[in-house]
Parts: sequence; structure tokens; C-alpha cells
Amino acid sequence: MAGGHPRSKPSGNHGRHHGHGHDHGVVDRAAWSSADGIRAIKVSTFGLAATAAVQFAIAALGGSVALLADGLHNLGDVFTTVALWVAFLASRRAADRRYTFGYDRFEDLAGVGIVAIIALTAAAAAYESYRAMLRPRPVGHLAVSMAAALVGIIGNEAVAQYKVRIGRRIQSVALEADGIHSRIDGFVSAGALVGLVGVALGYAPADPIAGLAITAVIVWVTIGTGRGVILRVVDAVDPELIEDIEQSAQAVAGVIDAHDVQARWTGRSLLVNLHVSLDEGLPLHEAHDIGEDVRHAILHDVQGVAQVSVHFDPWAEGHDDARYHRATAHHFGGAPDAGEHPHPQDAAGDHAHPHQDHAHQDHAHHDHSHHDHSHHHG
Repeated sequence: MAGGHPRSKPSGNHGRHHGHGHDHGVVDRAAWSSADGIRAIKVSTFGLAATAAVQFAIAALGGSVALLADGLHNLGDVFTTVALWVAFLASRRAADRRYTFGYDRFEDLAGVGIVAIIALTAAAAAYESYRAMLRPRPVGHLAVSMAAALVGIIGNEAVAQYKVRIGRRIQSVALEADGIHSRIDGFVSAGALVGLVGVALGYAPADPIAGLAITAVIVWVTIGTGRGVILRVVDAVDPELIEDIEQSAQAVAGVIDAHDVQARWTGRSLLVNLHVSLDEGLPLHEAHDIGEDVRHAILHDVQGVAQVSVHFDPWAEGHDDARYHRATAHHFGGAPDAGEHPHPQDAAGDHAHPHQDHAHQDHAHHDHSHHDHSHHHG
């Protein structure tokens, strides 16, 4: 990145700064955020393992099938959390020639797996509740068993609050989803407690009825959690985020217009592509300086941004800027002007130039292309 202070116009945009200074290195930020995530995973893993161990011991003593199932469910969460742990570790690896955007997507993949496990939890809860209703079993040591169920409630809720808080801080959908999963597990433990209370009061069907109610809650939460994770995987972003990026770029001195903004999350990192219109008479070094200021402003103004690619579009009053796209217009639904010569590569065999950008859509309208001044941060 070019040195010096940004050439931004004074505006309110920088009120959206989120506290990070001038060190915008992607590796550094990923390192500290993953450290927080890995710490949260370690704490929650050992917490859930301890909770499951207590429940197994008491279930063996009292013979509570519900408590045993809850312990097995918590043990399954330990394995789920370990999978997320591996994903965080993988995301710390630097980008290479195979994974050119880095390994952050492994976190999103882990989020999908976690949602799948929540769905399996709902199915398992429904099955166990139905089976318990058909064949109720006597439970001994009810007081100790209820205490163990209470341990499950407290342990899962403590882990849930911790993971959700850290997940939101570091913008990890996967960690937040795992925290919600832990909260669901607290409901499962509460259901086990209600069932045990019902058994203590002499009403044996209370246990499976509570289990079915818990199943309904799990299904409802699964739908909401799954929607958020799926939207992340298919590159959906909040439209207000795009508006923030446009406003941040347009506030920079020398920028005539900002358009064709694209943004996508990969794990906790937001990758941004955009076009800015600049005076066509600007020397290359001045255009590059403005591009750096645009990147600098977006890195400050928009939380989570890890990479900004800026494409320069030459602009002049009263001129048709489509003339800068003749060579590639036919690749994106347009056609070169009839009176113009085709690109030499096209004349040779209608093949695109190897350095041309195929990523932008609808160049015939808004992609005021190529001096190939796209600049990547990372």
C-alpha cells in the first residue's frame, strides 16, 4: 500500500471506523482473530467434555436413559467442536497457488457441518422420545440424576454464551452457530430434568413428552441457524454493506463515481471488488494514488474487510465510455462497434486475451474497463 495519509474528503464516513489502526495486514488480523476463536473452542471443548463425563457417571448410577442420551449428545458436540477447531487451524494457513483466496472457507464449511449435526440432533431426540414413550424404564437416584441434568443446563448455557460472544466479535458465523447449538443442548438437558421431575411425581410419560417438545424447539432453531449459514456459503451480503462501500469510495477526492461493487465473505474475511470512474486525463501514478486512497478508506470504514480490488474506469464529460470496452464487449453480451478493428487475439481465433478480466458482469452497460489497473490488497 502506498504510504502517507489518505486523500479522502472530510466526511462522516470515517465515523464508522472500528478501532483498527493503519496495520491492515490480512495475516496479522487473521492470526489474532483465529487465536480468539481457537481459545473459545478449547474452553468449550473441555467444558462440554466435563459435562458429559458427569452425566455418564450419574446415568450409570441411576439408570436414566434420558440422562445417558443427553451425555452422548454432549459428547457428540465435543466432536463437532473439534471439527470447528480444525477449521480454524486450517484458516490460519497462508494463501497458495491452489487456494488463492486462502483457507478461510473451511470455517464456512464447518458451519454447514454444524447445522447438519443440529438437524441430526433433532432426529435423534425425536426417536429417543418416541421409544421412551413406548417402553418407559424405571429410574433410580432421582435427586442425583436431576442434579446432573442441572449441570448439563448450566454447562451448556455457559459454553453457548462464550462461543456466541467470541463468534460475533471475530465475525465467525461457524463459531456463532456452534454456540447456538450449545444453547439447544441446554434445552435438551432441561428436557431431561423435566422428565426426571415428572418421573419423581409418578408420571412416567413426562420424560418422552418433554423430549418431543424439545425436538420441536431444535427444529425451529435449526431452520434459523441453517438460513444464516447457507446465505454465507452462497455469498449473500447485507445490501447496506454495499451502500457503505460505495459511499466510502465516493467520498475520496478524485473519484467521480463508484459502481459495480461486489463483496463476499470467506470465513471472517470480507473480500471487495469495485469500479471507480476517474478523469481519463490523470497520469497513471495519480490514478494509482487515488485507488490506494479508496482501498484505505474502505479498510477503515467497513468492518471485516480483508482485501479490496479497485478497477479504474476512464471518464470524460460528454464521451461515450463504452469505447473503452470494445475489445471485450462481445464476451459479456455486447458487440464491438461496426467501424472498429477487432482485438488482434480475436482476429486470430476469437480467443480472449489471457489477462482480460472475465469476472465482471454486463460490461456493455457499466463495466468501464481496462487499462488493467485493478489493484489487489492482500
